[in-house]
Amino acid sequence: MTSLVSATFETRMAAEEALRKLENIGVSDTQISIVVTDETRGDHFVMEDHSRADEGFAGGATAGGLIGAVLVALTAAGTLVIPGVNLVVTGALVGGLAGLATGATTGGLIGALIGAGFNEHEAKIYDEEIRKGAVLMAVKPLDSKQHDRIEEIFEEDEQAYNIAA
Repeated sequence: MTSLVSATFETRMAAEEALRKLENIGVSDTQISIVVTDETRGDHFVMEDHSRADEGFAGGATAGGLIGAVLVALTAAGTLVIPGVNLVVTGALVGGLAGLATGATTGGLIGALIGAGFNEHEAKIYDEEIRKGAVLMAVKPLDSKQHDRIEEIFEEDEQAYNIAA
């Protein structure tokens, strides 16, 4: 059993729905990591002052909760932005992928994902999906019971792809 349960989502809304379900079983923002390209972050996660399109997102973020904490983290100081590789990373994976920012990780994102705990097959799939604009969500369960429940949530979610547990 891997220590992470992960999946990709094609849209922010799909990722938000998964976050709602995870919050209902007690998953906290410190357990969740998100990896997206900088372009995906800009297109789907950054709120613009002159736009009313993200009012629902902004309301959820100010109200608190897991969605607000995780998604606002994509624009916060604790976020790792890796310009040369065009990636934005939040959560526990920041430490594992920090080598990309310094150029110390051989093999680019695939090598960094392997170093963060993904197997090579998963890392290759996630690298490709992230580069196509998907949102990678990785959750570090507190125990085996939570691990199994997180895996069930992802497997039951028709918008979760490339599930690894």
